[in-house]
Amino acid sequence: MRRLLYIVVLVALILAGVLFGSINQQVADLNLLVISVQLRVVDIALLFLLLGMLLGWLIIMLYSLQRKAKGWLRKSTESH
Repeated sequence: MRRLLYIVVLVALILAGVLFGSINQQVADLNLLVISVQLRVVDIALLFLLLGMLLGWLIIMLYSLQRKAKGWLRKSTESH
């Protein structure tokens, strides 16, 4: 039941974001190191949100791998 509530809240937030994103059509310049592009403000926010989620996922995966492999090298050298 709790999982269903989380899904409903998440879908409602996504729908609210799509609604506000479709209303706001303002264009802004995004100046990066090498290029400059014109994107909608909503697209820039989505780009940075996805980039932050990807970076967080990578950090979590590296930390998880480090925890799982913590004693792996020690175990393999002790058995010989």
